[in-house]
Formats: sequence, structure tokens, C-alpha cells
Amino acid sequence: MTTKNTFLLLALLWAFWSCKPSVEGIPEGETVPDFQTTDTKGNVVNIKDLRGKVVMLYFWADFCPTCKKEFPETQAYYEKLQGKDFELLAINVGQPAVASKKFQEKYGATFPMLLDTAGQISRDFGVKELPTNYFISPDGKIQRRIIGFVGENQVQVMINQHKQQ
Repeated sequence: MTTKNTFLLLALLWAFWSCKPSVEGIPEGETVPDFQTTDTKGNVVNIKDLRGKVVMLYFWADFCPTCKKEFPETQAYYEKLQGKDFELLAINVGQPAVASKKFQEKYGATFPMLLDTAGQISRDFGVKELPTNYFISPDGKIQRRIIGFVGENQVQVMINQHKQQ
């Protein structure tokens, strides 16, 4: 086998393994685990109260470079899409409330910033990498899990899937 063929074979194998679905986390179609926590303003948020909407759970931390890069874009599409059909909940993984408050101020985030200081919510969702995003259907089922950047088009697709039903 030539060096070129070996490289091609290794590249194909890497692409195959990097694209296979993760066995971590909650499988699509499962009911979202119930949780309740507070946001940075002290308001209690219960996931059950958001039934009827597409909900995006955005697990993040202030040391995550992708999170820093995407927060401004996330804020921009949240302003366009928020309302009766969609809600975004940014869940800070394992950091004190002050970290979320500083990040919220720095990036001007108006979406709910939830606290998971003990890391229990992120453990329940099997979060191992940041950012990890879960889309929850209006009936409370896991619709999709995406690790990494999520753009406006992806969010709009998730919302539109339920407008057509």
C-alpha cells in the first residue's frame, strides 16, 4: 500500500468514527428528565413549564472557547426566534452563579441563564463536552443532541419540524 493510499484509508476511517453517533447522553425520543433550577436573577425555572414549545438546552461554561465565540450569534437568533414556539435555556455547567452573571453581562445575553453549580443537570443529560445542545420537542421528548456550535438555521429547522405536524 502506498503512503497516499494509507493516508486516504486513515482519513476515511477517522471520518467514519468521528461521524458515528455517540452513545453518551439521552437518546432521541426519550422523555426529558425533569429538573428545576434557578436562573441568574433568582427565578425558579422548571422544564415541565415549557411543554408546548421547542426548547433548546445549551450546556456551556465560561472557559469554553466555542461558547465564547457563539454567544453573540446565539443572542442574535434568540432575539428573532423567541416567543410562543421556542425557548432557549443556557445551562452553566458546574460553575458559581457569578461566572454566569459576568458572561451574561459581557455578551448581553437576554435568554435565560440557568445555574447547575453542582453539575447534577449536566450529569443527568450525560454532558461530557461543551457546548452540548439538546432540542426538546413540544411534547417533552428529546428531539436531537448536537455537540458543538448550533446556528440559527439548525434551530429554525427544529422549530419548523413541529409547525408542520
